[in-house]
Amino acid sequence: MSNVALARELGVSEKTIRNRVARLLDGGTVRLEVIVAEPERPSRMLYLVHTEPGQRFEVADALAVKPEVNHVHLATGAYDMVVAASFTDDATALEFFVREVEGRADIRSADTCHLISEVTSGGQPGPAEGPEIDTELIGGFMIRRPDFATEDDLLSEACRLATEGLSADRALASFLGGPSATSPVRVFRSRGLSEAYIAATIQRSASGRTPVVTRVIETRQHVLVPDARTDPLMAWAEDLVRQEGYVTFLALPMLHGKRVIGVLSLYMDRLTRIGDDYVATAQALADHLGMAWARIEAGENRGVAL
Repeated sequence: MSNVALARELGVSEKTIRNRVARLLDGGTVRLEVIVAEPERPSRMLYLVHTEPGQRFEVADALAVKPEVNHVHLATGAYDMVVAASFTDDATALEFFVREVEGRADIRSADTCHLISEVTSGGQPGPAEGPEIDTELIGGFMIRRPDFATEDDLLSEACRLATEGLSADRALASFLGGPSATSPVRVFRSRGLSEAYIAATIQRSASGRTPVVTRVIETRQHVLVPDARTDPLMAWAEDLVRQEGYVTFLALPMLHGKRVIGVLSLYMDRLTRIGDDYVATAQALADHLGMAWARIEAGENRGVAL
């Protein structure tokens, strides 16, 4: 039984299972016996699901417990969730899609993507596998929809979720100033970044927003920089990037309606492969942070009105 299947059976995260197994191995309580099998070539699928209004959590919970399903990620845009699943063959994959996805009354529509192969740079060490997602932590935050007393509290929680839930090595969460502001960042909180780096980047961007933030604001979409040491988008801070020591960088918009009110930035210390599932989960978290900010603002406005 895999760690994922065991975690699903016990109702905990895969990371919890992995840590517990490691402790048992280190303490000599259990012994690991390895049998080398012939490599399998499973049929790997992505299901892009659009649920009926108000049904996304119920559908996500129902699909997540299926043994064929590897991950379920809530998403924004044209689809409500992305489901990654593996099967022994294409026929089994089709049967699952017809019975468990198309056959559900609470799913309005769904598209399928058949994953054919994985491409890496030839002859060069590939990037590290994508960061691990603690779905229990991230999903719990989204479902509970907690309220925060202040923006500082919300930003601090955003950094905690980014590092503990999305496995980023460092994180920066910020709310933006208006068009006439002297600095693009109005208020921020960070985890793992040095004060010198933050001060230097704010100073350099005082005359205008950085290219990454500008693109996030203009497109209202995430920006992924696979290698910040060499990417033209980070040329303005190349020396700072190398001094700080991070490599892969992901910036995600926090939205209020169509307006970008903040940015959640994730930093990886190694060249890291960031997949679509990871981005979808990270963006879903950023969306919920934007909604939490709106609740703070609504509370303050009610207080002023009173």
